[in-house]
Amino acid sequence: MAELCFNTFNHSAWYGIDGDLPGQLVAAADAGFRWWGPDVFSLNAWVASGHAVIELAEMLNAHNMSCWEIAALNITSPGETLREARHIAELAAVLRPRWVLTNVGAPIDDGLCHTFSQVCDVLAEVGARPAIEYLPFTPANSIATTRVLIDHVGTDRAGILFDTWHHFRGPDTFAELEAVPLELVAYVQFDDALPVVSDDLMAETIGRRAFPGEGEFDLEGYCARMRAKGFDGVVSVEILNDEWRARDIGEFARRAYTTSARYWT
Repeated sequence: MAELCFNTFNHSAWYGIDGDLPGQLVAAADAGFRWWGPDVFSLNAWVASGHAVIELAEMLNAHNMSCWEIAALNITSPGETLREARHIAELAAVLRPRWVLTNVGAPIDDGLCHTFSQVCDVLAEVGARPAIEYLPFTPANSIATTRVLIDHVGTDRAGILFDTWHHFRGPDTFAELEAVPLELVAYVQFDDALPVVSDDLMAETIGRRAFPGEGEFDLEGYCARMRAKGFDGVVSVEILNDEWRARDIGEFARRAYTTSARYWT
């Protein structure tokens, strides 16, 4: 039986708003989540406002919660990537996540594979691993392209993050999903989506996701295929929606939990 993680990115400081990490943490705990996934943009804003990351770790402990993921590291040039990896490792040393959500922002070649191996080394020092999220608008746009990086370092050092939005909006079908061995699966990010209204996939993914069961994705089919391969890990609920970004965080967290739990718990 999978457990659910509350992902903070819908209310991230990345959007130019107050991420209110304490408020999101309490709302997630009250809704029933026992895992939490903060984003690095809101964590940076929290520290810049004069707070310490250890305060969030103490809040997690007080609410019987743990950190599952930190989002996100973007792999680009070696120098920039490793600087960001070391920064996220400092955050991870306090929050102790299992995974660091990782995106690929440069062509996948021998140089990028080497940089990725170095990232694995940096994160391993604090007990975390990178989970590469394949997105249809990045060089890692499918399971196959992402697997090049995982095969380079081994599944003991990294894994693939399977997001339902990126699966249904990307080139892969259920056939590719079924063929994935369980050891490649780091975890799942879960969401539904409204029918597309533009060719702007970035706008679609950050503003038009829906709560599970309230969109057009075949989530029953997706979950059935993940269970068939033996997946019973943590599912990070990541509902990115412009309208809900301005609404009550408590209501958002409760709805995120209840709509997702019926698929996984």
